[in-house]
Amino acid sequence: MANVIISQGELKGGKSKTKSGFEYYEFLGVPYAKPPVGDLRFKCPQSPEPWEGVRDATTIKQTNISCQINFMTQKFVGSEDCLYLNVYTPKLPPYKKEKLPVMVFIHGGGFVGGSGIVKSDSNPDFLIEKNVVLVTINYRLRAFGFLSIDIPEAAGNMGLKDQVKALEWVKQNIENFNGDSNNVTLFGSSAGAASVEYLIISPVANGLFHKAILQSGSVLNSWSINEEPKKSLERLLKSLDYKGPMDDKNTIHKYLMNVPSEELILAEMKAFSDNDFKKLDFGFAPIIENDYQNGGAFLTKSPYKLLNDGLFNKVPVIKGFCNKEASLRMMLRNSVITDLVKERNFIEFLPFKLSPKESEIYISKIEKVYLSNKKTEEEINESIQEFLGDLDFVSGIWASAKIMAKAGVPLYVYEFSYAGNLNLSQIFKLNVNGAGHGDESSYLIPSQIPENINESDELMINKMTNMWTNFARTSNPTPTASDVVPIAWPIFSNKSVNYLNIDKELKTKSNYEPTKIAIFEEILSKHCNIV
Repeated sequence: MANVIISQGELKGGKSKTKSGFEYYEFLGVPYAKPPVGDLRFKCPQSPEPWEGVRDATTIKQTNISCQINFMTQKFVGSEDCLYLNVYTPKLPPYKKEKLPVMVFIHGGGFVGGSGIVKSDSNPDFLIEKNVVLVTINYRLRAFGFLSIDIPEAAGNMGLKDQVKALEWVKQNIENFNGDSNNVTLFGSSAGAASVEYLIISPVANGLFHKAILQSGSVLNSWSINEEPKKSLERLLKSLDYKGPMDDKNTIHKYLMNVPSEELILAEMKAFSDNDFKKLDFGFAPIIENDYQNGGAFLTKSPYKLLNDGLFNKVPVIKGFCNKEASLRMMLRNSVITDLVKERNFIEFLPFKLSPKESEIYISKIEKVYLSNKKTEEEINESIQEFLGDLDFVSGIWASAKIMAKAGVPLYVYEFSYAGNLNLSQIFKLNVNGAGHGDESSYLIPSQIPENINESDELMINKMTNMWTNFARTSNPTPTASDVVPIAWPIFSNKSVNYLNIDKELKTKSNYEPTKIAIFEEILSKHCNIV
C-alpha cells in the first residue's frame, strides 16, 4: 500500500504488477469534481470537496462510469456520479531523479459510451513500463454530457468541461504522484481524439497541457459536432412523451431535471434508434454554445474556423488514422458496404446538405476516384470501404493536419496498418484486411489483452509505446534511432506532407491519396468555414 496527500485529502493507493513483473502504484476512482447529481445535473463541473481521514483508492466502483447503454448487453449501466480518474505511477516521492512525464488518456466511444476508470477499458500495463505517469479519466456522456437547452443551467458541452476540470486537477496534484505538471501529454482515440482536439482549440484549456496525440479522430469529422442541438433536444422530449410547451426553456429544464437517469438514457436511445447510419450520428455531441459566463464557454465558434484562423493552442502534435477506418461502420451495421455497392447512393452518406447541382458534381468525382478501373467484387468492396473510412475519419484528420502544419505546429502524422492479435477488428472478426478503427490503441492502452499475443504483437507494442512515450518525454517520437524504432519519423509540414506508415516495418510515405482527400477538403472548406 502507498499513501499520498493531495489537495482534497489523503489517499490510500495500491500496488500492482504488469505481466512481465514491472511494479507500479495505482490510485483508483479519485474524484476530480463534485458528483454532478441533483441540482448539478447538466451544469458545469464543480471543484471536488475535501474529505477527512484517508480515502481508499485501491478499488473501483463499477457503477461509477457515466450513464450509458452497454455495447455488448444493450442494458443501462452507470451513474450520474461519474467524475473520477485513475492515476498509475512507477515511482512516488521522495524520488531523487527527475519527475516523470504525464500522459492523460481520454477514452472514445462516440460521446455515448466507454469508461476511463474501469481497468479493463484502460489497461496501463504497456505504457507504465516506459516510466511515465498515466492518468485515465471519466467524463459525462450522452444527454448528461452534451444536451443543450441553451440556458446557463444547461448550456451544453458538459462532458468537455469535465475534461478541463480533470486537467485542472492534474495540474494541481500530479506532482504528488511524481509527475511533472509542466510536461503533460493528452492522448485519446476516436471521440477521445476529437476531445483532445477540442481541448486544443478551446481557450478554457490553455496552459493545462503541453503536447497532444490524436488517434483516429478529429473535430473536423462530422460525427464530432452536433450542428442542430435544438432538434436533438426535441427528439428526446418527444421520446419522453413530454407534453409541456416546446418554446419554454425553463419548463423543459425543470422537466428534464426530474426524469430518472435510466429513463432519460433509454429515451435517448429510442429517440435516435431510427438513424440509418448513412450519416454517422450518435445523437448528442459537442456544440457551438452561447457564452453565458462571459469567457467561460468551451466552444463559441466553428472548429474549422478556429483551426483555419490559427486560433488554437499550437502544442506539438501526433495525429493519425488506421488504414481500414470503415470497420466502425461494419461493426454498427454489417450490411452497409453491400448496400452502398448496390445502390451507389454516395451523396446520402455526406453529412452536408448539397444542392442538386453540387450533388451531381460530387457523385461524378467520387465515382471517378473511387470506382474507375475497379471491376471485381473484391476491388469494389475495398474501394467502398476506403470511401467510408475517408469520409468518416481520414479526410477530417488529414485536413486538420494540413491546417495545423500551415500554422507552424510541430506535427507528426501516421497511418496504422498492422493487423495483429490485439486489433479489436480481429477480435470481433470483422472482415478487414489491415487495421480497423481505433486498432492502434490496442497496442498502447488496450481494452482487451488476448492470450494469443505473439512475438510480432510484442514488437508492435514496443514500437508504439516507445514512440508515444518518447514524444511525451521530448516532443519527438523518434529522437534517436534504436533497434526497436530504427527510422526517424519525419515532420509533417506545409511543404513536405510526409507521414509514417506503422506496420511490421515502419515506412515513410508522402501525401496520402491526394485526389480522394481533395474532394472532402473542398466540401469541408465550403460548408464548415461559414459559422
